[in-house]
Amino acid sequence: MVLLFLWGFFLLHHRMFFLILLFFLFGYVYLSPPTSPSILPTHLSSTVVIKDLEYTSQTVQLVVYDTQTKDHRLITYFGKESSALPVSWKHGATCAVGGEVKPIDGATNPGEFDYRQFMARQSVHGQVELSSPNQLKCEGHSKITHLYEARVALMKKVEGALSKEAFAWVAALVFGEQDHLEEGTVQWFRDFNLSHILAISGLHVGLFITGVYLLIYRLGIGTKEQAKVLLFLMLPMYAFLAGAAPSVLRASLMAVCVLLLPYFRLKVPLTDIVSFIALGLLIVSPSYFSQIGFQFSFLVTFSLILSFSVFSNSPNVWVTSAQISLISQLSILPIQIHYFYEFNPLSLVANVLLVPYFSFVVIPFSIVLVITSLMVPAVSLFLSASLSQSNALVLQFFEWGLEPLRISWVVGEMSPFYMILSLGAFICMMAMWSQNRLRETIVAGTGMVVIISLFSMLPYFSSKGTVTMLDIGQGDTFVIELPYRKGVIIVDAAGPPIFTENKRKTADRIILPFLKSRGIDTIDALIVSHEDSDHNGSVPYLIEELNVEALVVSSFYDEEETGVKVARMEAGDVVEIKDHRFEILHPYEDTQDSNDNSLVLTSAFGGKKWMFTGDISKEMEAQIMERYPSLDIDILKIGHHGSDTSTSEEWVTMLNPSVALISAGRNNRYGHPHADVLKRLERNHSTIYVTSEHGSVQYTFSGQSGTFSSFLSYNANRSKEKRAN
Repeated sequence: MVLLFLWGFFLLHHRMFFLILLFFLFGYVYLSPPTSPSILPTHLSSTVVIKDLEYTSQTVQLVVYDTQTKDHRLITYFGKESSALPVSWKHGATCAVGGEVKPIDGATNPGEFDYRQFMARQSVHGQVELSSPNQLKCEGHSKITHLYEARVALMKKVEGALSKEAFAWVAALVFGEQDHLEEGTVQWFRDFNLSHILAISGLHVGLFITGVYLLIYRLGIGTKEQAKVLLFLMLPMYAFLAGAAPSVLRASLMAVCVLLLPYFRLKVPLTDIVSFIALGLLIVSPSYFSQIGFQFSFLVTFSLILSFSVFSNSPNVWVTSAQISLISQLSILPIQIHYFYEFNPLSLVANVLLVPYFSFVVIPFSIVLVITSLMVPAVSLFLSASLSQSNALVLQFFEWGLEPLRISWVVGEMSPFYMILSLGAFICMMAMWSQNRLRETIVAGTGMVVIISLFSMLPYFSSKGTVTMLDIGQGDTFVIELPYRKGVIIVDAAGPPIFTENKRKTADRIILPFLKSRGIDTIDALIVSHEDSDHNGSVPYLIEELNVEALVVSSFYDEEETGVKVARMEAGDVVEIKDHRFEILHPYEDTQDSNDNSLVLTSAFGGKKWMFTGDISKEMEAQIMERYPSLDIDILKIGHHGSDTSTSEEWVTMLNPSVALISAGRNNRYGHPHADVLKRLERNHSTIYVTSEHGSVQYTFSGQSGTFSSFLSYNANRSKEKRAN
């Protein structure tokens, strides 16, 4: 990110390079992301000051300043409506609170969003969970509290005057709040790289400025100067109402500078204005530097300003829109791939069609709805119904027409080296394009595609394979990647706990991000041991999101119709997946119990023999030992998450595994893994990996050898103390 930031500043003006280099050296120290302290205090002091307050559908989160330790903490209160909360919870309030400080949850799997790191970049370390709002008693408030309250009151008044469907769009397009939109709609916009429409950005600020200018000057209400003065006064208010995201601040501050400079008879290049705004925002809040919105907004702005000559002479608005969309997407493409691992290469078509529609119809109409809801609520209700119906029809038409283009190129987590190469190709392309050297432009653009393609093909040239036990909580998920990417096999795909409302949670937050970070969009076989949700809960969502070639289950598995080819297996069968052999040891017959009907299979990776056991009990282990008396296993997936109903002393002694893998949730209510199971494995001198302690565990192999590594650092002494207790 530091190199990308330097690249953006270097673009603004070559003669300022040495000055920029000085800023870079200063920024390298000033903007370095803070790290979480190794030791957190056990309790929060009695006095804190509320710095930030955010309501979600299920939680209230407060960032507070600890007056004793001079640190920031996160206070979370779960599952209550904001209307039932104390009115004394306000920005700047001084509060009395007590509670245990715990680490903020961080990522425990590759590709997973790291919330702990995200908060650390905002200098917030440690959290306190409240069981009752009475634990946080506050008084007083800051000077800007009334502004926050006015914004909330305004949104509630607008919400009361509009239909539910219309307010969802108004909240997103005017107030910068997407929570009211359906998740399916938000995901559709993401799939086509249209999220910038839903997030308040320079587009929205530009439309606001144009609307006010036309209203004041073109309708004869006031002069040009009066329109400029009004805009100068209204822009800060608009930025605050829109949520004050980095893109909004950047666009609003740029507009204010452009309005002010003529009064001082100053001519300052736009690149310089953008640069000083970026520096100013970073000095005020260094955490902006690590925010995706800040990086995207300023890189796109620099690119468009420096490429103005490319689209300034376009023959019509459609060509201009296409060129602007193309430049905007290419300028952030390497960073987008780095963060999200994928993109839609055909999203340009959707941008060309929907950006004008939202720019000239939906966003202006949304602003009109806000005005009418405040002035003539009865009229706004009628207008909002019209917007809801017409917009729903238009979006349905676009969704139907663009469905064939809804594809995704899963590249993987792009390394900094390939990011710099692709950005270099983009710079060359824009330099050639601005000089109207079209042949060289095409060559440079093709080079950018080739660089991204080469990176996505790297696994197909690697002799290394991996077996990854994901930290899925109380469940099992193993991802097997064969050398040279000959095949990808998943053994079990756990869902969240059965009491969780969001059944997609595990798939969306852990399994799919991991797969996409590895550049995987096709699963050659999804092997499901049995039908309990802690082993198959995410199967429907993987089939929905990825290309799953086959589903492998036992002969006694109650499988619902999924549209995927199903292979039913039982003891004695052999299944070959991309020339890789799996032997099925169990079940022989229907035991009338889902756990005991688990598929038990063995295979070899890196010269080691593996066994995956599902959730079989000790009785089934005894049957397998009787049928296969010469079994010898190197790496054993411990049955039933370490429950004492599995993994008997005889089982461990006979198999004699050198490594034992246990997938269990942290602080799970079952007490897995059981202390007796761990003792049996320790007496056998097996190396034990537990996801609740190690996070995800990965075995990387090549040929007949391999090594284990864990995502989290491991503290053996702490683990022993925990087991002893």
